[in-house]
Amino acid sequence: MFHATLDSTKTWKQIVDALATLLTEVHFVISESGMALRQLDSSKAAMVDLFLPAPKEGDVSVGIFQEYNCDGEHDICLGVDELNKVTKRMAGDDRLEFNLDTDNRRFEIKMIGQSERQFKLQLLTPPEDRTKKPKLAFNVEAEVFADAFKQAVKDIGVVSSHVRISARNDAISFSGEGDTGEAEVSLKSGGEDPVVFSLKMKEESSSMYALSYLSEITKAMASDSLSIQFSTDKPIHLEFPIAETGNISFILAPRVERRRID
Repeated sequence: MFHATLDSTKTWKQIVDALATLLTEVHFVISESGMALRQLDSSKAAMVDLFLPAPKEGDVSVGIFQEYNCDGEHDICLGVDELNKVTKRMAGDDRLEFNLDTDNRRFEIKMIGQSERQFKLQLLTPPEDRTKKPKLAFNVEAEVFADAFKQAVKDIGVVSSHVRISARNDAISFSGEGDTGEAEVSLKSGGEDPVVFSLKMKEESSSMYALSYLSEITKAMASDSLSIQFSTDKPIHLEFPIAETGNISFILAPRVERRRID
């Protein structure tokens, strides 16, 4: 049995939009502790890791869900296109209800507003193995202004299909080059109005990533701040909050031939 309610359609839309950036199917694992998802994209170059916690017993004032009841653990696997189509039908003032019909293998989404509407989505067969989180160590950890990161990726995209992210001294820099020229953007942690809120380095690091992936990931960012972790020629870890208590992270492999994150 699974039942949950959510007052904010904006939050749900942000979640679905974030997952749709890289995935064609979503595989939620729902338990008493909350709703989780951890998946590789089809090329195995990027991973999405999402957790939406159940509200604490006796305190629903802070959290994503207003009601949350789950017995045992359930796999909910859905097509992203179908989920996206339903999500786009949600009005801004709708209250959402989610239910799992295990007998008929349906995930039910009810929208309660001026009218009451219900959609029942057919469950897909979940993968046999669940994706494991890779064990990674990072030499650079930073928290940056999310909009500054988005703009830096867009700037490099003017001339290049890949971006090199480097950390040295008191700044994180983005650079790229192509047939039409070169570009470089520096985000500094010092000064009167820094866009890098914190920067910890074990050693100077630099690594290159596919700009197409980073561009898609930036579309999912709906928070003011972003956590960045990376090392030289290693995957980059990008994490930001969803609502007040949830979080979503992306791990992207470096732009090295045949390099994967698993």
